Amino acid sequence: MKRNAAHTVAFIGVMTALMAVVLTLETYVFIYFIKPSPAFLSIPLFIALSMYGGWKRSFIGGTIFGACSFVLSFIVGYTVFYNPLISVLPRTLAGVAGYFILHGLTVLTKGRAKDVVRSVAAAFTVILHTVLVLGAMEIFASGGAFFDTVWQTIIGVNFLSEFVCAILLTPVLVRVMKKYTKTPDLLPLRETKE
Repeated sequence: MKRNAAHTVAFIGVMTALMAVVLTLETYVFIYFIKPSPAFLSIPLFIALSMYGGWKRSFIGGTIFGACSFVLSFIVGYTVFYNPLISVLPRTLAGVAGYFILHGLTVLTKGRAKDVVRSVAAAFTVILHTVLVLGAMEIFASGGAFFDTVWQTIIGVNFLSEFVCAILLTPVLVRVMKKYTKTPDLLPLRETKE
């Protein structure tokens, strides 16, 4: 039990560091072209983190992504993401929902075509993530020209790149995480004993 807890904490630490590096690189590569920058690598990573284990761990991916986004927003000046109700909460909810979407599709397909199912679940999760983040921005951020620009950018360039990358990369990332964490391929909704 202690070994599993230590392993989980170490894994979360490594994934948080990886997410911070990926998100920072994405931001600084695109900061002069598109603001906010597309999260074409960090979104597939957060979805994969949400899908690789049981439902109790499904919030990890979104929470890590949201927390890193929240901290980075202060560094690069994305004022709309200063509010954790915009930067963290929608991403945590999308991570949990992504796991349940994957579980539902796995049940419907009876565990066949796992990579295809993961890609479809990732596609739905990206759509949900976008709706939740934009909805949170609508509720908790003031409108104006900046908000309109952010809205158009996210819906246009960002959404398309994030959608395609999530479909292509999420199955690969889930397989890699399952291999290195020795997580069973299909977990039931009830968390298994470790």
